[in-house]
Amino acid sequence: MRYDPFEIRHRRALHPSAHLSCPPLANLCLFVMSSTASAPTGEASSSGGPSKRAPRGAACLNCRRRKMRCDGVRPVCGQCIRTNREIDCEYTDGPGPSPTQILEEQIARLESRIRELEHPELVTPSVTLNPAGRDNSPPVTIGSAGRSLLSQVVTADVVPAAIPAGAAPILSQDPAIEPPQDLVRNLINTFLSHSGSLNFFLHVPRFMHAIQQPNINSRRAQLSPALLNAVYLWGAHLSSTPALRAYEPIFQARATNALSSALRESQYSVINLIQAEVLVSNYFFTMSRFLEGRYHCSAAVALALSCRLHKIRSSTDQGIGHAGARHDEQVREYNLPPPRDAVEEGERMRGFWFVYAMDKSWAVAMGSPSHFNGVAQSGLDTPWPLEMAQYEAGGYPPEYRTALTVYNFVRGGPAGPVFGRISQLTLHAKAAILFERATALASEWSSVGVDRNEFYGRYVAMDGLIDRFIAGLPPVDRTGDPDVALTSVITHTLARTATIQLRSSFRDHDRMNDGKDLVAAQAAAMLLEGLSPISRHVDPILAILWTAVCRVLIAASTSTPAGAAAGQRNALRALLDRVLATMNRFRDTSPLMGLQLGEARRELAG
Repeated sequence: MRYDPFEIRHRRALHPSAHLSCPPLANLCLFVMSSTASAPTGEASSSGGPSKRAPRGAACLNCRRRKMRCDGVRPVCGQCIRTNREIDCEYTDGPGPSPTQILEEQIARLESRIRELEHPELVTPSVTLNPAGRDNSPPVTIGSAGRSLLSQVVTADVVPAAIPAGAAPILSQDPAIEPPQDLVRNLINTFLSHSGSLNFFLHVPRFMHAIQQPNINSRRAQLSPALLNAVYLWGAHLSSTPALRAYEPIFQARATNALSSALRESQYSVINLIQAEVLVSNYFFTMSRFLEGRYHCSAAVALALSCRLHKIRSSTDQGIGHAGARHDEQVREYNLPPPRDAVEEGERMRGFWFVYAMDKSWAVAMGSPSHFNGVAQSGLDTPWPLEMAQYEAGGYPPEYRTALTVYNFVRGGPAGPVFGRISQLTLHAKAAILFERATALASEWSSVGVDRNEFYGRYVAMDGLIDRFIAGLPPVDRTGDPDVALTSVITHTLARTATIQLRSSFRDHDRMNDGKDLVAAQAAAMLLEGLSPISRHVDPILAILWTAVCRVLIAASTSTPAGAAAGQRNALRALLDRVLATMNRFRDTSPLMGLQLGEARRELAG
């Protein structure tokens, strides 16, 4: 039985804007409401007898959603305690907005912005977007602490690109109609040669086995049109053949349309849909279409939380489990069957952590809160992911359980047993956590009424956590798999940029001006020495990270005293040139990289 995010207990009418290129995320919110709530800070007592019904309108959100009697006890009601759902107990009548309300407001804003982009003639835009190359106004600050990490709010190709005249007669825009097999073969080959840099977390041999099924019905039963068209989209975008690149706008329309329809159908695996959302989100970020990228990232988060991928192998929650869980309970409650084997469990775990790292990283870049903030400390129990080869060898032992995964990492708690080597994805996710938390902490410096001594204590603790993490990172291995080396560069750069971001709000404050941001920027630049990735594409977040590195190097080189040794200035300029040259290498396949490169060069010149 397949998972349908719109059929569990509730069914909502389609949003009026369903014809847009992005499906309405408000429909997904229903299933994320309780998942994004933070854990209770106190204990609630409950008797063994039946609880009293809460006054009308005073029930918690979880009981309302499940249509169960609620006693209204704060902070956690008795019903949620008895059903082991303390983490889901959330009230919406507090002094401030609840995590659910915050998420719904963010989704409403995103839908409004996308409506403006799709139909600029019908609405008055809330934000003025300047097409690339026609910037007549100062950059719009949309970063978090300190300066914006994005150069400005720009949307490339706001109007959908024209469909090539030669392609239209032979390729339908209907995502369910398969393209010619020769075209599919070329697109798949191009995609697979770059899949290591595209956050593709599915098991590649199984994906290839499914796509090579001779029977079209068997193929469609295993792979959704949304996933296939997202793969074709990247294959067209990264192709070196102009004839194949001409199909890119068609596959962009097919992929977004397929995602919209897939969310209303029940025959496709939710993991397929999450993978498709991740691919499409990264595509829009790469194209510097930030609002659409954030939209599809939010959709991936909503899907992951709605089927409780953050509770895999949880020692405190049995809602979604492992291969040994009771099958009837799994399907009845969440409509997501237990994994057939360790490889399928690995796809779920790795898929969740890819979504988590992507959300954390782009939340910083766009200056918006992470969707995982409500569960990041005390509601996320899924263990750190293994390498896919480790899942092929059996994965985690059947009895293995974890809890408070991120909380323990941030607070220095027990890390649990390590099964073999620590995976590249684990290190990437941890670096993204540090990047986001360092930025959030730095942004508190300017808050009214902040206790400077208490803040300094948290600052020192975060700085120490980042230093220990960097010290424990394995060096970048340039002699092995180029994709692994590039992933390692992303992790190292995220961690170094966390050090930079931590100091972004108070570089002029003597107590914290220790020069570590410059040391971190130099280290990030030196990572690029001798790096020769085979892929023509890199994770778009690197465009944001390298811009932050460039800004520190530019500031240091321009502030070097005139009497300083020429060698010091030349060394800084050489590192800066190395970063700029690397960004230039990837600008052809990444408009975002070209945008950020241009911004860095303007800052250097001005």
